[in-house]
Amino acid sequence: RSRSTVEKECQILRTLEKSGVPHVEKCIGPPNEYRYEDGRVMIALTPVVESPRGITTSIQDVDSGNAQQIAVKCVVETMVGMLRANIITVDVQPLIEMNSGQVLFIDFTEARNIFEGSDGSADAAGIVGFCSEMMALIPESLRDFTISYLKERVESVEMEGVVFGDAVKNVLESIWND
Repeated sequence: RSRSTVEKECQILRTLEKSGVPHVEKCIGPPNEYRYEDGRVMIALTPVVESPRGITTSIQDVDSGNAQQIAVKCVVETMVGMLRANIITVDVQPLIEMNSGQVLFIDFTEARNIFEGSDGSADAAGIVGFCSEMMALIPESLRDFTISYLKERVESVEMEGVVFGDAVKNVLESIWND
């Protein structure tokens, strides 16, 4: 990948880490030159995901019951955390451990700040797209559990003094009122 793409992804990952967003990969070290091709750089990411049974991208493939609920919690915690950090992406890529339901979100090359637009206003369409992608990861059978946990997480964050902007709040409310 190009230097600017890699540096931007690493900066996004550092912002997410600094903001305490859970279940996302971390960029370790600065981008390094890729010695086999001029102008390209690489970054080291952690953690490495290992699983005796396998990794999936679908919560439906995860062992039913508690493991699926853990996966849902991971998705919701990451979504709320990213919104809190004012970061969105339209290319959501989870790795889900099939036994435990633990989730790691990877590949943040398409991620950006909610307020990246030229006029400084929130990217309402981007927020809708991000939240829609995150919610699409969750099976309909877990919707009630998801909505309840989403409300709980948002309330918890707001009790910490975080104020979500109108664009974010409108999308979150539309999810649980839908």
